[in-house]
Amino acid sequence: MRRISKKLKLSALAVVVGTTLVTLQSGPLLNAAENTPAANAPAASTNANAPAAGQGAQAPAQAAAPTAAQQAAAQKEMLDESKFQVMAENANFKLWVDSTTAHFKLEDKRSGQVLRSYPDPEQWPNETITGTWRNNLRSPVMLEYIDMANYKSQPKIISWMEDKGTLEGFQKTADGFKVTFNFAGTQFKIPVEVKLTTDYVETKIIDKDIKEGKLSLLNLKLYPLFGAQPSLGQDGYMVLPDGSGALIHFKPNRTNDKSVYRENMYGNDISFFVERTNRQKVTMPVFGMKSGSQAFVSVITAGEEYSKLFASPAGAFGTYNWVTPEWQYRIKFFQNTSKKGSAGFYTYSKQMYTTEQRAVRYYMLEPAKADYVGMASKYREYLMKEKGLKPIKPESTKVPFFLDILGADLKEGLLWDKYLKGTTTSEAMEMVKRLYGLGIENMAIQYSGWQNGSYSSYGGLFPVDKRLGGNDGMKQFIDYAHSLKIPVLLNANYSYNNTNGDGFSPRYDGSRNLAGRLLQEENFNNRAKITLVSPKFSAKTLAKDLEKYKQLGADGLFFEDGTGRFLNSDFNDRYKTNRTESMGVQQEMLKEAKETLGHVSIDRPNFYGISNITHLHRLPQDYSYDLFVDESIPFAQIALHGLVTYTSNWSNLRDQYQGEFLRSIEYGAYPSFIFTNSKSGDMKGAYSIWYYSMNYRDWEAKAVEEYQRFNQALGDVQDKAIIGHRTLAPNVMETEYEGGKKVIVNYNAQQYTNGSLKVPAQDFIVVTGGKTS
Repeated sequence: MRRISKKLKLSALAVVVGTTLVTLQSGPLLNAAENTPAANAPAASTNANAPAAGQGAQAPAQAAAPTAAQQAAAQKEMLDESKFQVMAENANFKLWVDSTTAHFKLEDKRSGQVLRSYPDPEQWPNETITGTWRNNLRSPVMLEYIDMANYKSQPKIISWMEDKGTLEGFQKTADGFKVTFNFAGTQFKIPVEVKLTTDYVETKIIDKDIKEGKLSLLNLKLYPLFGAQPSLGQDGYMVLPDGSGALIHFKPNRTNDKSVYRENMYGNDISFFVERTNRQKVTMPVFGMKSGSQAFVSVITAGEEYSKLFASPAGAFGTYNWVTPEWQYRIKFFQNTSKKGSAGFYTYSKQMYTTEQRAVRYYMLEPAKADYVGMASKYREYLMKEKGLKPIKPESTKVPFFLDILGADLKEGLLWDKYLKGTTTSEAMEMVKRLYGLGIENMAIQYSGWQNGSYSSYGGLFPVDKRLGGNDGMKQFIDYAHSLKIPVLLNANYSYNNTNGDGFSPRYDGSRNLAGRLLQEENFNNRAKITLVSPKFSAKTLAKDLEKYKQLGADGLFFEDGTGRFLNSDFNDRYKTNRTESMGVQQEMLKEAKETLGHVSIDRPNFYGISNITHLHRLPQDYSYDLFVDESIPFAQIALHGLVTYTSNWSNLRDQYQGEFLRSIEYGAYPSFIFTNSKSGDMKGAYSIWYYSMNYRDWEAKAVEEYQRFNQALGDVQDKAIIGHRTLAPNVMETEYEGGKKVIVNYNAQQYTNGSLKVPAQDFIVVTGGKTS
């Protein structure tokens, strides 16, 4: 149930501005707020594929293939690995370090494989890049800065080597080393630590000890070419957390393509300037690279809220493929000089945003697991060890059927708003009874639009609207659902307020951007203002409401369009929260809800809340279709299956019905429908709900049929991990679970045949113990 206006219905419409592909993103109000002058500034085109600010002025030059003399000179540029010293060692790894540059290499004692923090010396003589970027690629640190005292100053990039940097305080530690990179010319000092464990090597930036001279730090990349490899026609790819996961395959013909991937971790912060792209949000702080039989996966474990993910395919910046976090310290914003917000200028925050630390773990994978499945499995281990996720315990041999029920919404009337009734609590009872009787027994219900006023009423949620049955009607419905062992979660939105409920005052309790401007969204239909709520006010309101949910018997909350999904700073002086603090506030809200009620569901969540999420609703199962990104993979689903439940889009609202059904089967997602008791089309003109085909009677036969197919594929592997995923033939995919069960999906219009194996067109089969079904 999205807050979707006509303006946002243009979700699939792409507008070309110069060389920039700008997409009006579908989804909630918060996405809309990102694209309005009220939230930030007048529309400004941004090249989604461009390098960071300032990089365009220093575009790397690509030369012809190097001569023998040039190759010999290039060899001399590389580090002499014979002079490296062992800084730490354990049963699995050795950490070798060069004390003149603080570059290091990680040696796997079991396989003999090596990962380096610098370009592979054997391949470096073939590097064709020239100019300052030749030093940048060999440098352990590169950063971007600006002279804030000069209003005409533009961002510039400098690397430690290019700036003729030195090392300060190089010191061996119990499990690695620490050092400060001193930039001689620009006078920046960047303290770092590198630590080795039996499972990974970790790099860490100590923010509190960073020093600036007269210049201001914007962002930096630490050991950006860790594990980097040229293409050379080898079997390799970079793994990005784009959507469900995506691959950039190694290709040698990218020399004329300067496109890079550069996206905010956990999405944009609407209190600052928003770079518009057509990409899906990055929700997982993880990335990786495979090169032949060697692979690593990286997890950003601290400070990721102030980072971007930067990936450079071969040919963009050198012949190497490399991917790294770009740590953000100052953020661009629009300073208004008029009340309407249309006049002003772009600048950077004076304050340097710091976190306690910024850390990345690099896990080197065994050769037998050197692929994206191995990377996702390692991330799964991390989620279990570090975030507390545990295998679920299915209560039924049938998969859960996630049923979203819509209560009511509003429509503009002649004199006052018209109440559009979708499903009363008594009608919801009949709906559940009917579906249960048809064989959909293991349901999980999320009830939205129940609040006082309707789905489009934010703030002062209680009591349940009496036109739907009031508190008593909701309690009776939940009691009935419980008699069938069906949990009921209530939709809870604490991120917006347009009613002034809960004692909310837009002036005092609304979120503000860095320029001090109140963050509001305008409803397309009636031009009414909807204010974004300060996160700390949201937390205070939720704490007061939890007991009310408990009294109704609710089993949990379904957070949507805010908490757990969007991460924004707030510059309201009463509730000021930076991005780190805002993340902490949300995590605490999710924790309180889970501890009080038992369950927490979030629509398309960021993974910073994963410890307290029991269901991920409408988890992406696709990628952003950048021209240089090659394919989608179920990275998130491989990491999560058997630990938490997840769905893809509602079945009755798919764009490509059969194809998306098969993708859900392939990715191990569970069925989900959004239903009303009202006739299809009755919500036409609603402020927020623009979905028409929701009448459950129109869909019940299809829902039953689809539920049976989901059970065939997934019923007996609900608590099993995905241990294999591969392409058998073009558009034929195989997913394997613990225990050996395989699900083979054929997206083609013709039957797939391989020996005795036959998969019907546009269908799937299950293989268990060598037998198909």
